[in-house]
Amino acid sequence: MNNQKKWIILAVGLLVFAAIKIAMLLWWQGNQKPVQSMDCQISQMACPFGNQGASMQLVGVGDNKTLFTIRAANVPPNVREIHASFTMRDMDMGFNRFVLEKQADGVWLAQGVRLPLCTQSRHDWIMTWQVDGQHFQATFQTRK
Repeated sequence: MNNQKKWIILAVGLLVFAAIKIAMLLWWQGNQKPVQSMDCQISQMACPFGNQGASMQLVGVGDNKTLFTIRAANVPPNVREIHASFTMRDMDMGFNRFVLEKQADGVWLAQGVRLPLCTQSRHDWIMTWQVDGQHFQATFQTRK
């Protein structure tokens, strides 16, 4: 096989790979669930979510290095899982996912949570939490 045929085969293979990758990305984007944005400072108050009186709150958030607790209360008994993550506007903070565990009193907690490292010394955060596939978001600020 001469070099020209090898280059053609390689080019076709790369084009097929790129097409598959683009198709998968479009499929993934099309299957993302809508996010409901909550208009509250989740670090200062409990933010209501859903339609059955549930609320989410960050307890003990100080600066970007402080350990704190994520607390969900009044969650309907049929909920199977809750997890949360943190980002900043226009900044990906890498993979960080905190699973809340249901307590005996019905409250869901994730304790000993630490925010991802921010190399730009920003303090404007977005918390996204998922409750059985539903997505919610709220913003908060940490101390400087």
